[in-house]
Amino acid sequence: MNLMMNANDSFVVVDLETTGQSVDRGGRIIQIGMTFIKKRKIVDHFETFVNPGQLIDRQIQQLTHISQNEVQHAPYFEEIAPVIHTLLKDSVIIAHNVNFDYPYLNEEFERAGLSPLDIPAIDTVMLSQILLPTAPGYRLVDLTQYLDIKLSNAHRANEDAHATAELFLSLWRLAEQLPAQTLQQLQQGQWQLLRQTQAFLQLVRPKRTHHQFTIFNEKIALRQTFLSNQKSPNNASLTLPQVKQHMSFKPAQDKLVRHVSEFIDKKHHGVLTINTPPKSGKTVGYLIPVLLNALKKQTVLLTDDVSLQQQQMQLIHQYCRFFKLPIRASILYEPNCYIDLEKYSQLLTDDQYPAQVQLLKARILVWLTQTKTGLLQEIKIGASNVSWLSELKGHEQTYFFKRAQQNAQVSQIVIMNFEAYFALSQQLLVAKQHEIWPIVVMETPSRFRKDLNYYFHVAIPLTQLKHQLRALVLEEMKGMTHRQRLLMKQIISETLHIIKQIKQNGTANSNLKRAHKLFGILIKLRDLLVYSHNDVPQFLLLVDHQLLRSERLLAQRYLVSQDTHQLDNGDRQVTLNFDIDDVAFYQSQFLTAIDKLLIVSEFLPVDVSELLMAVPKTHTFKREFIRDNTTKVNLVALGDFSFLQHLEALVQTKVGPILVILPDKVRVNHWYQKIRYGLETDYGIVAEGVTGSFNKIHRQTQPNQLEIILVTDQIFDHLWQREQSVPKIVVVPEKTVWQPASRLELLLGKMQRNNTNVLVTQLNAMQRHRFKKKIDIKKFDQKPEILTQKYLEMMKEY
Repeated sequence: MNLMMNANDSFVVVDLETTGQSVDRGGRIIQIGMTFIKKRKIVDHFETFVNPGQLIDRQIQQLTHISQNEVQHAPYFEEIAPVIHTLLKDSVIIAHNVNFDYPYLNEEFERAGLSPLDIPAIDTVMLSQILLPTAPGYRLVDLTQYLDIKLSNAHRANEDAHATAELFLSLWRLAEQLPAQTLQQLQQGQWQLLRQTQAFLQLVRPKRTHHQFTIFNEKIALRQTFLSNQKSPNNASLTLPQVKQHMSFKPAQDKLVRHVSEFIDKKHHGVLTINTPPKSGKTVGYLIPVLLNALKKQTVLLTDDVSLQQQQMQLIHQYCRFFKLPIRASILYEPNCYIDLEKYSQLLTDDQYPAQVQLLKARILVWLTQTKTGLLQEIKIGASNVSWLSELKGHEQTYFFKRAQQNAQVSQIVIMNFEAYFALSQQLLVAKQHEIWPIVVMETPSRFRKDLNYYFHVAIPLTQLKHQLRALVLEEMKGMTHRQRLLMKQIISETLHIIKQIKQNGTANSNLKRAHKLFGILIKLRDLLVYSHNDVPQFLLLVDHQLLRSERLLAQRYLVSQDTHQLDNGDRQVTLNFDIDDVAFYQSQFLTAIDKLLIVSEFLPVDVSELLMAVPKTHTFKREFIRDNTTKVNLVALGDFSFLQHLEALVQTKVGPILVILPDKVRVNHWYQKIRYGLETDYGIVAEGVTGSFNKIHRQTQPNQLEIILVTDQIFDHLWQREQSVPKIVVVPEKTVWQPASRLELLLGKMQRNNTNVLVTQLNAMQRHRFKKKIDIKKFDQKPEILTQKYLEMMKEY
């Protein structure tokens, strides 16, 4: 096979729809789509259904929307195999996940008595991961939406092939826009890409000049960036009445602007919480008063919601340009959130890594030509389970952190997440020559208490750690010298001695000091295993974090310590936990560094609300509620009908995905099996822990997709995030999900964001009374056959 390519080769995008994952296991092709590319233009198409000679499984029909009727009069693969073989034999194959389509096609050729193809092939999944390193996902449907490529009927081979061809041509153009330095690295590196994907990269020629980039260590191109929000013409005396001449506010928004303005103008220290209705424009509502005061009263916007941080930056830029306000804003994270360019530069040309790491290195190379921040979280899709990424975490001297820190020091508004604030706010105050922050605003405070405790929390699984260390002594350590093995035994002996001391019930402070010493010794053990090229046990991978948290706690006065005990296979497992007294910390350290704390939220969980209300005598506390006529949620009581009867009726409406929330994974699996075999529908079925992880299911859910989505109550942890939405139809068949009731309040708040929504569940009298202003209760007490008609009538307006 000739591995060389040139830009004038014939490329053929191939997509198959099949009845199974393998021909050897009885799978057969049911549709073939091919799109032909010549001289970088789409020139032709070929498509056909294929009779598989077998029944198509119902789940395959749901996925592909290919029915038995569509294939029963189609040709068998043996009939069309010679034509397809001839069309492909002198081309380069392209596929989205080429290691599925190409081998599958060859297996079908062999079954038909033809020789398998031996031609170059390119994988657009890998190309996309490299050239679009921050894409929201790498399914074809994700990428086509991201690049605005038309894909009206996903999982049809003809549509998928055409969309993949458009994707491939877009990726080619993107590759040409890379700086020559980056493209050269991509062409020369050993990235272990599928088939001839790298050979394709080698035929790309750069079209972009270097003036837009800075070259780091002579081999890495970085996007040039400047201080955020460069000063615009001065209009520092702008007033709220002048703003209102150019802006119109919603009634709820106008109330918010007024409350925030009055709070900022007050002379005493204070805490103000404001509860707002959904879709009230609260971000703009507090930003306008903040911007008008930013030159005199520097502000921290405090949230752990990344999408909200980006929106805040965009709005600040927009209003500063429009009103000519000379205000800078910046985002600041902890040093370990930024990439360490020196470390990456050292590791870039080291080819002794597995394929997954090599691919990630190539992605980072392109990402560095795009990123303004250097924040590793930007490249997390497809990289979250690659432990190597942790080796690139930065420190206080890291290029990107230093740049972000310098930006923050000259900015009137600094956006931070909770962890960055706990770590860096005092240091930043000193740099700005301030004693306290004039204004701190939290828009998403729901995770404040949890993040505070997580920031300081130290846990030592004493029993488990002791067993794991003793097991390590008995393991055969390949490549470890006799001297190294003696050193390892000495380290483990010292560690076990410290564990014994801790178990003797010293004071919380003395045990924390021992724990800090213990983590330092465990780091030596981990480094010894790395140096001798032995596998590092899981319990040693996170010891750096534990060491850092123990250092944080040692600097605090408000220490809490407790043992937890649990049984594991009959053995009593003891874990020693160290935490901060969060109320004492909030009162004596957090609030004392703030003049005015403003909390703006649609919803506050009880535990967070209690903490925020625990203000010291130096501060006042006030709570405001802003109401409006928000759309109520249509609540349908399950009544005498079963969950399945409601579901059978709901799928007939075909208004989009249906979310089903269940108490745990056991119930998810139970209902997945019952729905899969007991419900005739075109809807696909996905289930947490059965068809994929919660994060994967949530990421891949599309607004108009016909799917029944079964998830656990883990979803409530995700709903705290500002941009997380829910489908228009939510079903909660088991009442235990509503413990605590704050979950129902949170879900109703999210559903009120939709103009049309239906919650199907059962509520008790107390819940119905408590939430009567947010729900419009509908009862269907007629025969089961009428249920579908009732839902269809309700959905007509949707």
